[in-house]
Amino acid sequence: MYEFKDFTEKYGKEVHFINNKGEPFYRWYPFVEGFSGKIVNAIINELDYEPRLCLDPFSGSGTTPLACQEMEVKCLSFELNPFLYDVSRAKLYKGYTESDFKKLIGAIDQSLETYCEARDYPQIDTQTLFEKEGLTRWIFNKPVSWGILDILEEIENIPEAPESYYKLLLKIALGSILLEVSNVFRNGKCLSYKKDWQTNKLSRQDVHDRFIGFCKNVILDDMKNKIWDRINVSNYELCRKGDTKKLLGSLEDNSIDLVITSPPYLNSRDYTDTYRLELWVLGYLKTYIEERELRKNAIRSHVQVVWPDVETIKVPKIVEYLKIIEKHNDELWNKSIPNMIKGYFIDMNEVLHTLYNKLKKNTNVYIIVGTSSYYKHVIETDEVIADVAKLNGFHVEEIRIARYLKSSGQQSSKKLRESVVVLRKS
Repeated sequence: MYEFKDFTEKYGKEVHFINNKGEPFYRWYPFVEGFSGKIVNAIINELDYEPRLCLDPFSGSGTTPLACQEMEVKCLSFELNPFLYDVSRAKLYKGYTESDFKKLIGAIDQSLETYCEARDYPQIDTQTLFEKEGLTRWIFNKPVSWGILDILEEIENIPEAPESYYKLLLKIALGSILLEVSNVFRNGKCLSYKKDWQTNKLSRQDVHDRFIGFCKNVILDDMKNKIWDRINVSNYELCRKGDTKKLLGSLEDNSIDLVITSPPYLNSRDYTDTYRLELWVLGYLKTYIEERELRKNAIRSHVQVVWPDVETIKVPKIVEYLKIIEKHNDELWNKSIPNMIKGYFIDMNEVLHTLYNKLKKNTNVYIIVGTSSYYKHVIETDEVIADVAKLNGFHVEEIRIARYLKSSGQQSSKKLRESVVVLRKS
């Protein structure tokens, strides 16, 4: 039995992204599934040693490497989603100047005033993004579509050097306004149409203005802070894109002395779906084949891929959960859920097994994770990850309860929770 500690007062407001929304650099892109940089600050400040190289193998929008950079701690970060990888790099780059960015935005603003012709849509597989004849629903109305494509052309026209860093930053800025100018909203695991979306009357100019406004009022304002002038560490070059399981294997043994991460939760959320607007509109995906490959390389936490039936890890809690869930397989909303659960813990076992060898002795791992529920039965994901970690040699220091969550759908009446699993390699 593990020691559970109540950290709801300390972590309750920090285990989600909301407190990053007003923070310089963090707010450049609102990643709702993320956590606050203050958790990273608190963890580093409590350590009984000084970390030399931190690792976040599931970096998302870059909270861990960004918070580490502010504390002058080097941090390696891995991210599979190419858009989120670029979000991290855009936030971490230290070479922007207020004057250069202001000049660039002024030139783009002036150039956007000249756009008035109809535009051709990009040649991509997905057909429901832009308004056109034959569709009953679309995500971007025609004037909005043209406004977005105007901005993309301006970004593409920026020279590769030395302004290429601004090219990346402006793409992220455009990504930050896509949802608000669209006909949809993020509804948990999916995109849903806004109420009365047909009455959306945003113009081409409105899109231009919102983009320029975000660049001036958020990004340019943060550049005035000049925080990076006082910081000697850069984690920009330590960002890596790709499959975490493969990237972990490329690290030297005994090279990492701290891990702070939040892997995908076992909640059937597919981030390729959640962030499909950014992936498709900004040019990260052009074909369904590319989209499928991205999904297949992810941790098995969703059912957008039909996962193969595999033998589960022989951890009693996993075996028990699967017996209960498989007994009600016909009543599950998706028949791939049992295979997803098996695959998820197989993937986490592989991550923890490889990670153990990459860590120095007497160092800590902090894993932020949420419990989940299928067919009215709660899967205590934090405890199972602790069990899997023990199998791989880790000592489980404690499990910190950060906050409790409401359940819904096929959920149990029992509350779900988000926790921080604290491990140590002795």
